[in-house]
Amino acid sequence: MNWVTVSSSAELPENWDGMAGDNIFLRRSFLSHLERVNPCGQRYSYLMDSNSIKAICVDYSLKLDIFTYSFLSLKLPVRIMGIPCSVSKPGFAVLPGFEASMIQHFQALKGAKLILNSDLNLPGAHGVTLPTCKLPLSWASVEDFLGSMRSGYRYRLKKALKKWARVEVEYLSPAEFDQDLYRMYEQVYQKSAAKLEKLSQGFFSQLPLPAKLIRASVQGRALGFAVVVENGPELIFLFTGFDYSLQAGYDTYLNLLLEIIKYGLERGFSRIELGQTAEETKLKLGAALHAKSMYIYHSNPLINKLAFRLAGLLSYKPPCFDFHVFKSGSVDSVSLPD
Repeated sequence: MNWVTVSSSAELPENWDGMAGDNIFLRRSFLSHLERVNPCGQRYSYLMDSNSIKAICVDYSLKLDIFTYSFLSLKLPVRIMGIPCSVSKPGFAVLPGFEASMIQHFQALKGAKLILNSDLNLPGAHGVTLPTCKLPLSWASVEDFLGSMRSGYRYRLKKALKKWARVEVEYLSPAEFDQDLYRMYEQVYQKSAAKLEKLSQGFFSQLPLPAKLIRASVQGRALGFAVVVENGPELIFLFTGFDYSLQAGYDTYLNLLLEIIKYGLERGFSRIELGQTAEETKLKLGAALHAKSMYIYHSNPLINKLAFRLAGLLSYKPPCFDFHVFKSGSVDSVSLPD
């Protein structure tokens, strides 16, 4: 059993994608795309045993504010196991029984290390990172979706939709992502409380994924956009951007979320992954929170022990929500488990 580490996705074996499974962001074509548009010292490792792969992982370098979710601030160079574009999927896949080997391989790297967005219980000091919001789809149309809601939530959405009456919505290819839309992405990025990587315009316009650009405009003037990725039965909300000066007049963000739900319903997706930010808005649409963990390591044994005590301070502190969105038959109460 041995680990193989390479610095280019072109060197990865063909069966890497089989191990990645339904994690579309961990497949070779997308990793190659990130090398071109967001180079950050990516490395790729895979564990071989009896001519088969047992684990794969991606890590990259980033100067990170380790107290992102605290009132403190301290930027340090960190090696992150994750997808270098701020998605909620993990940057690894591992067969049961090989988790410890993957952690030992990662721990052998020098300096500070962080694993993001884990769905698994892994060895080491861990804390909570941003949860992801998921919405199961069981309605025939947007009208049925709204009709299943309690009156207060339905009223809020219908009020938003009235502002959307004159808005033109287009489904475009990523290649049509232009400079105006990129400036809207930058507006949202600058206001984000949890900044990691700032992506280039080429990231969007050259996306190799089965993606659609949902663009909203009024009389030729763009209001905002959302990028969605089709991943088997799952629709993934990837990124958004909008003109903040027009947001209030059109309720742009909320209406873009409704456009994503409409897209998913009309095309028969079974669920939507709505991402890791603006939880309250998404939960009021009926989504549920799914917890994600982060793991902290350091090559210095003393600092590594300290990481166990620091994990809570570095963790995201989610607010408590208790919404009752639907009349019946759906998730009524949502909270994040400890």
